[in-house]
Amino acid sequence: MKRTQIQLPEDEYRELKDVARRERRSMADCIRDGIRLFLKRSRTAEGGLEEIAGKFRPLPVKDLKPQDRWLVESILSRKASRPNR
Repeated sequence: MKRTQIQLPEDEYRELKDVARRERRSMADCIRDGIRLFLKRSRTAEGGLEEIAGKFRPLPVKDLKPQDRWLVESILSRKASRPNR
C-alpha cells in the first residue's frame, strides 16, 4: 500500500469524519472505498457499449414500437435483397 496525503474542505472533512464514526470505520477506509467506486465508474464509462453487450435479449419484432419495427423490417429487407458474399 502507498501512503498519500489529501486536503479536504472543512465541511467535507467533518462530514466524512462523522460517517466514519457512525460506520465504525477509519476515515482512510472510507476514502479508499470512495476511490474504488470512482475508479469502477471510470472503467465502466471507458467500456461503453462493450460493458452491456450480450446482457439483453432483443424484443420480437411484433413487440416493438411502430417506428422501431419499421427500422428493423427495413434492415432485414436490405439484408435479404443483398447477394450472398
